[in-house]
Amino acid sequence: MRSRVLLLLLSGLLGCFMQIASAAAVPLKGWVLESSDYPNHQGLLQFFSELKQSSKGRYEGTVLWRQDIGAQKDILPKFKKGELDFAILSNVALTEAVPEMEVLSLPFLFRDTGHMLAVLDGDIGKSLETKLAARGFIVLGWYNGGSRSFYSRAKPPHYSTEFEKLRIRVANRETMISMVKALRAEPSTLAYDKVGDALKKGELDMAENDLLSYEISEHYKFAPYYIFSHHNVLPEALVVSTQRWAALNAADRELVRAAAQDSASYMRKQRADLEAKVKARLEKSGVKFSALKGSENFVARMKDIYAPALKTPESTDLMFRIMSNQ
Repeated sequence: MRSRVLLLLLSGLLGCFMQIASAAAVPLKGWVLESSDYPNHQGLLQFFSELKQSSKGRYEGTVLWRQDIGAQKDILPKFKKGELDFAILSNVALTEAVPEMEVLSLPFLFRDTGHMLAVLDGDIGKSLETKLAARGFIVLGWYNGGSRSFYSRAKPPHYSTEFEKLRIRVANRETMISMVKALRAEPSTLAYDKVGDALKKGELDMAENDLLSYEISEHYKFAPYYIFSHHNVLPEALVVSTQRWAALNAADRELVRAAAQDSASYMRKQRADLEAKVKARLEKSGVKFSALKGSENFVARMKDIYAPALKTPESTDLMFRIMSNQ
């Protein structure tokens, strides 16, 4: 009887201890633009999962996305105030802090996503991280936001001279509009939900987007030629707020960095696997894939677009270092 009472007492004490430990977990909030079926969202979930495990439950993270608290422009003030601990930010937000990062949004800068990630994982990325940290954006890891390429309803163009007079729908951004004009084609900023119908009717010859969106939008049904131009490669960064970073001791900072690096690797693999599956499905649906030819000619046509972004010696140096990076 005495042993049984002791066992019950110990069991009760253990339960109390577990409740106290659970209550003591530090709650963290992270934001990502996309929903849970996207690799970036899955990467952030992986980050919190690994951090919880490596910290032995001392940190507990919650992932929020656009429909929870808004888009990037909405969450930036919250992030800067420390109301959000982590966020996956696009290059647009980072450019506001470090102007030369505008270079990363230039068309035909990166050869593909592999080139982009190699650049950001190396010395160039480290120097950008140092500048960003000085402006309140502490980068923990670089994510792959994908790349945009062209797709066509008829015979696909491959050389820079073959784009002339084609009607191409692009995102309503000045650099994208100027890119199409530089190829001597006709840019359109038609609303995205009308692009499929315009391709079907022949009102557009081409459009552009990343591979995942190309499938989701079902534009492949009307434009079955996808040309891997990688004309706009999209880096994203997992960042931590300065308030949360300052509250971490040295050991916990190492745990956070390690979890972030692992999550970046995990996210990149998730995206690569997903894109491979999407490509295979699209090929079965009749989509023909190809690539541009004579990439140096496309770059040469962009010189007037590059000029405004090269406002300083730092910007110019950054562009040439990226383009010459092997």
